[in-house]
Amino acid sequence: MPRDRRPKILVVAWREFKYTALTKAFFIGAILAPMLMLALITIMPALLNTELKPLSGAIGVIDPSGKIVPELRQELDSEQKQKTESALPDLSTFDPVARGMTGAGDQAQTIDLEIRSSRDADQLQLFKGEVRDGTLVAAVLVDPGALAESSNDDDGFKLFIPGDSAPRHTLFIEQAVKQAIIRARVSSSGDDYKAMKQLLRSPDSSVLRLSDAGGQSTESIAARMFIPLGFMMLLWISTFTSGNYLLTSTIEEKSNRVMEVLLSAVSPMQLMTGKILGQGLVCLIMTLMYGGMGLAGLLALAMFDLVPVLHLVYMAIYLVMAYFMIGTIMAAVGSAVSDLRDAQSLITPAMILLMIPLFLWFPISENPNGILATTTSYIPPLIPFVMILRVTASAEPVATWQVISSMIAGGFWVLVMLWMCGRIFRVGVLMQGKPPSPLELLKWIRYS
Repeated sequence: MPRDRRPKILVVAWREFKYTALTKAFFIGAILAPMLMLALITIMPALLNTELKPLSGAIGVIDPSGKIVPELRQELDSEQKQKTESALPDLSTFDPVARGMTGAGDQAQTIDLEIRSSRDADQLQLFKGEVRDGTLVAAVLVDPGALAESSNDDDGFKLFIPGDSAPRHTLFIEQAVKQAIIRARVSSSGDDYKAMKQLLRSPDSSVLRLSDAGGQSTESIAARMFIPLGFMMLLWISTFTSGNYLLTSTIEEKSNRVMEVLLSAVSPMQLMTGKILGQGLVCLIMTLMYGGMGLAGLLALAMFDLVPVLHLVYMAIYLVMAYFMIGTIMAAVGSAVSDLRDAQSLITPAMILLMIPLFLWFPISENPNGILATTTSYIPPLIPFVMILRVTASAEPVATWQVISSMIAGGFWVLVMLWMCGRIFRVGVLMQGKPPSPLELLKWIRYS
């Protein structure tokens, strides 16, 4: 590039960056929001460990069989009272949602519950009234068929709680009653509950992936599924947000006739290049902010080893490639129209194409070396989005020649798209009136 053009391009780039990044709106949306999210992630454990009020009082239980109440008392006896909320996952073995809720915090909590029981279902209304006035912390109606060996419509129970009952208190009582019914069923069958519980405990497992070279490595489901998605979403959000800024600023400058003033000082190519480079700095800042937030979250969860340094290198390379592909599309469309609504008709086909990686995330992550993943790795502008999925999802590395060839292909298409954008930008930047059709844009590209 000639030396006399560089200062003008840099001036345009700085102007574009300044009017986008050095604003209150950008600071709040792109910088302050990630910092608040990071702070929330940091203090979340402390919020979850806040002390709850003691769970004490009486529970009214209507047990037609008379066999469940003794088991419930055993669940709530002195040994159970010594357990904290951290023991609740044992009670929620059969309920994944409960497992997540009870495992949210590990703080100790006083549990002091007594049981008032009856076999008469007519006592239910009395128990409900006492729940409402605070005499009882909960009421339980056990169905008559709760101890039946076969599954029936009446083999469960109903739990009645007051309006101000804490969710974790409710969950504790619910799981205790469930466990008591299970105890009673096992006892009714003549088996030993403790021995049965030991037999039914979930065994520990370790998944090891064998490589063709003869080695083995520990398989991480989180790494194979969510880390690739995180990389691709970071790439997608950063490039599309900065690309949208580029589209909007170009349309505003054109509709406000500011473009004519700018073109009196610089050439269309200098203006286009400066605008793309300026928004590229915006994209870089957003990537560093959101990416840093994600890495800090992994570090806080002791999962930082899921992101090798090589993946960060790939992210940097494909970020540049993705931004220039998206940026050229946005700059070309922005120069061709005078209204943001007109831009939607031109940008929609490209948006549909660029949504494909989101839909193909799971199959590509599951089989990063399959035909689908390999084929889409060479289709612009999908190349960077698909490749970041592949290189971060595969336990076995993607073939080096495929990584290198995708970078070469991506670089080639970036140059082609820059050339096409320059042709469209030069013709459309000063045009007003009816927006062009996609066919007219192709004609602009052919103009000498």
